[in-house]
Amino acid sequence: MTKNTIELLDSVKHRNVKVDTSLVDVPHNKMNTATVMVVELVTLVHEYPIFITKNPNTGQFLFSALLGIESGENLYIKDNVWQARYLPLDVLRRPFQAMLAKEDDFSGGRIAIDMANPQVINSKGERLFDQQGEPTDYLKRIQTTFAQLMGSTEQNKAVLERLYKYNLLESVSLELDLGGLKPTNMNGLYTINKDSLAKLSGEALEDCHQKGLLQVCHLIMSSGTHVEKLIRWSKDKHL
Repeated sequence: MTKNTIELLDSVKHRNVKVDTSLVDVPHNKMNTATVMVVELVTLVHEYPIFITKNPNTGQFLFSALLGIESGENLYIKDNVWQARYLPLDVLRRPFQAMLAKEDDFSGGRIAIDMANPQVINSKGERLFDQQGEPTDYLKRIQTTFAQLMGSTEQNKAVLERLYKYNLLESVSLELDLGGLKPTNMNGLYTINKDSLAKLSGEALEDCHQKGLLQVCHLIMSSGTHVEKLIRWSKDKHL
């Protein structure tokens, strides 16, 4: 039986715990997608290809930044350095996670830490609490990150439901030419249906404008240029 290493943050128990934020190439960052929030799109689209994916357990649509081509591959990490200025909130919050009072209830919850994570040590890094047991500036930033994540969950859901309602989502399969390597197909991705977007009119068009959906659509479509960057990085990796 695997020991549960997830612990709710406690100012006494974790008084001397530190998080080494200089460690980037760690297991929890080995992922080829990261969930992103609507509020992040305006900055993330400058560096990441953004698609819509489906939660495999619930079938719910999610905004996702594509980080790699293969499962468990993060091409944004090279030599223990993240190759982008902006990081998704879902990345910034690690190695912490939210423990919800009720499943899918994002109105409240507590922050927990994985004590088995290689970033979590006592010798160096960012302290979580000061000697008086008060949250440090680092932990306050983590708390703010979780507040943004949890506060944006309903907004994400509402935007994605409207995109689906107006038939603005379409399934895509990316056939990636990796040079001499075997062609790779990426499935399970959705993007904006340009034809449906162009045909919006009347109340539907006005509703999409008022709710900010038009901006979301154009941001996602503009981010597609970064797929070429991932292909280039993947080729370099296999040289």
